[in-house]
Amino acid sequence: MIYEWCQPQWNRILATPDAMPHAVLLAGPSGLGKREFAQALAARLLCERAAGAESACGHCAACRLIETGNHPDLLVVRPEALDGDGDDAGDDAPADDGEGGKAKSRLIRIAQVRAVIERLGVGSHQGGYRVVLLYPAEAMQSESANSILKVLEEPPPGTLFLLISDHPRNLLPTIRSRARLLPFTQPSIEQSLAWLSAQGVADAGDALALCAGSPLHARDLAGARDAQIQGQFVDDVSTQALIAPLDVAARWAGWLQGRKKGEAGLTDLPTLVTWLQRWMADLALQAQAGSPRVFVGRQAALQALAERSDVATVMRGYNELLKMKALAHHPLNARLFIEDMLMRYARLFRPAR
Repeated sequence: MIYEWCQPQWNRILATPDAMPHAVLLAGPSGLGKREFAQALAARLLCERAAGAESACGHCAACRLIETGNHPDLLVVRPEALDGDGDDAGDDAPADDGEGGKAKSRLIRIAQVRAVIERLGVGSHQGGYRVVLLYPAEAMQSESANSILKVLEEPPPGTLFLLISDHPRNLLPTIRSRARLLPFTQPSIEQSLAWLSAQGVADAGDALALCAGSPLHARDLAGARDAQIQGQFVDDVSTQALIAPLDVAARWAGWLQGRKKGEAGLTDLPTLVTWLQRWMADLALQAQAGSPRVFVGRQAALQALAERSDVATVMRGYNELLKMKALAHHPLNARLFIEDMLMRYARLFRPAR
């Protein structure tokens, strides 16, 4: 699938399909559809009928093989934790296998890379391209990255590497230098809101702001069973957290407990800290320039808060959150962590004595 904001990249990379580089680095924030783009590009290059900037036909023998996941010339390298995962994002934390067993790795291991390199030595099965889809590229261990680097330095003929990265600066500079960069940027807020509205997303502005402008993440957040969390969070930090921070902490702790019980759509502690950081960053912008960057639909609430504090105080609170975030993944007591965080937040708006 090619989302509308990715169409310029599609037209650019297929402007000269016969002069495709041996490696392309699709780089940009998560939640923009880079993985879907790479899958569509791989399907287009392996399709027996498509030409120019056309998408894969979806009906030829090659397309049918891709649809069933059985095309011999499409090789996918990803961490075990992402098997069957459709999110356009990466994460270094281990993932539970869901059955109480050993956590699945979120790293790309050397054995996976060696298996792909061995298959590339056989030659194309269909007589055309061989495409290696690797994501997230920053999940490669040092040995894995060095093995890929050797192949990129002497690429097999007719092979295209599609490397997807949310954090390209975490890649080896030598890998970045041997791949053509295809950058992806977030669409404008107006374009994202229009797209989310077409998807039937309610409160799209809050969802988009909490997801740092990534429309796909905003769609998923708003589509979750407990989507009201997003609006409740913003209402809380606008008013309730200043009046009754301990009551708000109890509510947020309940969200975390629901997540532990497997309830869909509930958030986690690092995400709550990140959301509060984004809110405070917009609050600082509102106090200085009168123009928030992401919570554009909550400008009145931000202005009301800005009038109760000052930029220096808000930035002090923001810096405190940065320090707290390092502890958010493994707090000794999540409820106490949230209470401390919200009480610190409430103090930012109390008049000086």
